[in-house]
Amino acid sequence: MRGKREQPRKRPPILLVALIFAAGFLAGTLFWHFRSFDASVPSGRTVTLPDGPAETEVSSEPEIPPTPPQDEEPSAEPTPFVISFLGDCTLTSSHHTNHFEKLVGDDYAYPFSNVAEFLLADDLTLANLECSFSTRRLESDSEYAFCGAPNYVQSLVLGGVEAVTLSNNHTRDFGDTGIRDTAAALAEYGVAGIPGNQGQCFELRHDNGDTLRLGAYVHPFNGSAKQMEDGCKRLRDEGADIIVAFMHAGAEKTYVPTKRQTALAHAAVKGGADVVVGTHPHVLQPTEAYQGSVILYSIGNFCFGGNRNPSDKDTVIAQLTVSGTGEDRSWEMSYIPCCVSSVSNRNDYRPTPYPPDTAAYRRCFQKLDGTFRPPEPKPETDVPQSGNGPGVQAAEGELPDLNEISDSGKSRQRADIAYEEPLAQPE
Repeated sequence: MRGKREQPRKRPPILLVALIFAAGFLAGTLFWHFRSFDASVPSGRTVTLPDGPAETEVSSEPEIPPTPPQDEEPSAEPTPFVISFLGDCTLTSSHHTNHFEKLVGDDYAYPFSNVAEFLLADDLTLANLECSFSTRRLESDSEYAFCGAPNYVQSLVLGGVEAVTLSNNHTRDFGDTGIRDTAAALAEYGVAGIPGNQGQCFELRHDNGDTLRLGAYVHPFNGSAKQMEDGCKRLRDEGADIIVAFMHAGAEKTYVPTKRQTALAHAAVKGGADVVVGTHPHVLQPTEAYQGSVILYSIGNFCFGGNRNPSDKDTVIAQLTVSGTGEDRSWEMSYIPCCVSSVSNRNDYRPTPYPPDTAAYRRCFQKLDGTFRPPEPKPETDVPQSGNGPGVQAAEGELPDLNEISDSGKSRQRADIAYEEPLAQPE
C-alpha cells in the first residue's frame, strides 16, 4: 500500500507582496497630503489673516515691518489776527440831558447790537472813550461834559470792545475824581483803559499756538511829536510785533488833516508805529500810506450819545488783519462803512453797517481816499424831537437817505447839533 503523499507548503507570490506594499505606501502618502495644517508656522514665514472669512494665505517671503504713518501737513493756513478800531464813543448824554439813557434804558446790548457780530468775531477791539463813568453826580466847568452810569460799561463788553483810549478833550472834564471813577468802572467789567502817554501790549493767542504781541500807544492830548515818537519806540523795545499809535487831534468837522495831525502821525511812524489811528474831528478823513505804515487821520464818531442828530453820520469799523509769523508776518487794513445810527432822521445811538454798493457805502470810501467833496455849509437848525422812540425805521436790509447827502454831494437837509444844548442847571 502506498503511503499518503505530503503536499508542499505554499508561499505568497512575490508579486502579491509588492502590490500590498505599494498600496500601503500610496495610502500613507495620500493621508499626509490631505491632512489639516497645524496652526503653528515655521520660522521665516508669515500668515496674513484677512478681515473676512477668506482662506488663510501663506507667504514664504521674509517679514517686512510696516511703514510708519507720515505726519499730515496742515490742511489750512494759520488763522490771521484781526484787530478793530472804533471812533469816538460816548455812552451817555451830555451832563444836563438824558436822551441816551431814556432810549437805551437798561438794554446794555442795544448800542452795539448791529455791529457786535464783527467785534465779537475779531481778536481785539479798541475804541476812543469820550465820556466818564461814576456812581456820583460830578460837576464840571466844561460847557459840554459827559458822565454816565458805570452800568453802561456793559455795553462795551456786550459789543465786543476790550479796550479804550483815555486821552481826549473830555477825559478830564470831571478832574481826578472822574478819572479815578472811570478807571474803576472799566476795571469792574474787565475793559482795559489806556491813559495818555502810556502804552500797553496785548498778548493775542490762537488755539493752534500762534501768538501776536500788539502794542498800543496813546498819545497825550495836546502832547508833543517827541512824546509820540518816544512812546512808540518804547513799545518796539518791549518786543511788540505790531504797533498802533492813537492820537486825538485836528479840527472838528473838517475833512482835511491839519499840519499838527500830520506831524504827530509822521512822528509815530518814525518811532516804529505800523498804524496810526486818529479821532476828534467827528468825521472821516483821508488815510495816508507813509513809509510802509498806514495813517487813519480820523475815523469819526461811532456810538456817540453826545449828539442827537449829527449832520455827518458816516463812520467805519477799521480792521487790521495780521497774517503769518516772524519774518513772514504781513498785515493790511480794511474798512466796514457804517452809520452812527440805524435810522436816518436822528441818532438812535446804534451804529449800523451800510449795505454794500450803496451811495452811503461808497461815500465812506470817498472820504477815506480823499475824493469826497462836502456840500456847501448851510445854517445849522435844530430839529424838534418827537418822543423818545427809535424814529422812522428803515426797510429791512437798507437805511433810507443816510446822512441826507446825495451822490452829487448836494445836501437835501442839514440838521446839525454840534452837541446838545445844555439845559438849565439843576437846583
